[in-house]
Order: sequence, then C-alpha cells, then structure tokens
Amino acid sequence: MRTRSIIVAALAAALFVPAASAAADDHVQTFATFDPAAAEFPEGIAIDKTGNVYVSVIELDQIWKIDRSGSRSIVSEFAAGSGPAGLAVDPTGTVYVAVSAFDPATGQAPALKGVYRVARDGTNEHLPGTEVIAFPNDVTLDEQGNVYATDTAGGAVWRISKDGSVALWTDDPLLAGDGSFGFGFPIGANGIAVHKNKIIVANTERGLLVEVPVRPDGSAGIPTVLAESPLLVGVDGIALDVHGDVYAGIGVQNLVIRVSGDGSVRTLATGEDGLNQPSTLAFGTVAGDQQALFVANFSLFSPQPTPGVLKLRVGVPAMPLP
Repeated sequence: MRTRSIIVAALAAALFVPAASAAADDHVQTFATFDPAAAEFPEGIAIDKTGNVYVSVIELDQIWKIDRSGSRSIVSEFAAGSGPAGLAVDPTGTVYVAVSAFDPATGQAPALKGVYRVARDGTNEHLPGTEVIAFPNDVTLDEQGNVYATDTAGGAVWRISKDGSVALWTDDPLLAGDGSFGFGFPIGANGIAVHKNKIIVANTERGLLVEVPVRPDGSAGIPTVLAESPLLVGVDGIALDVHGDVYAGIGVQNLVIRVSGDGSVRTLATGEDGLNQPSTLAFGTVAGDQQALFVANFSLFSPQPTPGVLKLRVGVPAMPLP
C-alpha cells in the first residue's frame, strides 16, 4: 500500500464514517468524477493561476491536470510504487510533489522518495538531498520560492531553499504523532500552508493545527498550538483563506471544517454533501471560483467509492498564493 492509503485504511477501521448520498445543497458540486475500477483515486490537489487543477493519482503514480472545461491529461508519471501525494504549484506553473514511497513493514523508503519538481513539459526532477526525509507527505511554497515539506513519520518540516539546499527546519514535539493509530510509527505532521510569516502544519494523530513563526533569517521560531479538536483527528490537507482561517479535510470523518483564528471550529460539509474520504483541498484562482474550495475525494477505502473532485463554495477567497 501507499503512504496515504495506509493511513486511511487503518483510520477507517477505527473512525470511518460511511459516506452518504449527496444532499440537495448547491454549495457542494461535483467538478470531476473518477473511475474507481481504474484505480483513479486522487490524493493531492493544487490549482495554478489560470485555474488548471492538478491532482496526484496515487495508485497510478501519476499527476493529472484538469482544465477549466473539465478535460484531463497526464502531466507526469513516476516510477511504480512512488506514491505521489501532496502538491504545490508556483506562479510559472511548475508543480512540486511529495513522493512518499514509504514501506510500513520496514519503516524505510527507497531512494526515489523525496520532493520532485515537475516542469511544464512534464519532466520530473528529484530535488537532491530530499531523499533524507523519512516520510514526505505534503508541500507548500513561500513568496521567496522556498519549499517546505512535511515528514509525517519524523514529525518534522524540511525546507528546500531556493538555492537548492535542504535542511531540517523544525522537528518540534508538537509536530510528532503519538502512535495512537497503531502503525508502529507515529503519524504526525501532514498538511502544510504558508500564512505570511508563519507556517501552519496539521498533526494527524493528535488532531492539532500547529503554527510555526518564520524568523527574519528564515529559521523556525517556537511552535504553538493554533487549534485542537476531536474534529481534527485524522486531519490531512489544509488551505487558508484571506483572513488566515484554516480549512481542513478530515478523510476518516468525511468532513471539511473551518478553523478560525480564535481556534473555533465549524463544519462546512459532511458525507451528506457527498464527501467520501476527502484528503486535500485548494482554493480556486480564477473568476467564479475564487470563493470555492476544490476537494479531492480520495475514496480509496470507502465501501462505495466515489473518487473525484468536489467544489465547495465557502463565500471567502483564498490567502493569496506566492
């Protein structure tokens, strides 16, 4: 199994809430439908400035692009067993991918794991030095072009500087999992997003959102808990709106929630709205979609899989992307 597949499978046994038929509520719409029989299970999602939606199809080791008309194409393919997961896209249309290739039987991963850069022509390049990240899971970019990658097993965030240097940015205990999901290794730092001079990180097992200041020299400040809630247990990907509120996909609970700056939590959509193991999410970037979240319906371990991408209207635009 692949990295996120393992997480969802184990969590499903303990926490899974079955998906329900979509309710008659137009604030959640279907943007793209995938074929479960063809192993089309979308995990990571990112959207470029022209509105193209990129998804990592984890079981097929591919990155797809879905344009505004709904037409889809394969952008890039990875070696079998790579398990591409979290995505980010820069202003030039270059896509960054966390490639996990994690083997839970050994707690190790082959050298092909790490962070990859996918050029617009589809060629992908492994960023040298990122193979030291134990469990690459999600990525984000800051305004300077630095890449931050979460290490889920290591409870850490790594920084790939614009000059190509790779360094452990923080492994504060708040980012570590507690082993409560029973894998034999912790499931901690997962979804990640930039908020001005701070980095927000989701901790899957502990149901936390952690805020890490970025110091003027680029180093990590002292992390603090932004939010903690039972609704955050199993949190996966996150996105930020213009106010700095955090939106989170909770796959095993079939939820998308919003966490305000004061730590309060509001449920925005559930299985009744068609959510089926939502993994990651991203704000639309073009007129008509700027107040909508695009949500990857992972759906791999659902008894009635409905993989695809949903569009959830939230009434507020995204935090501007780098």
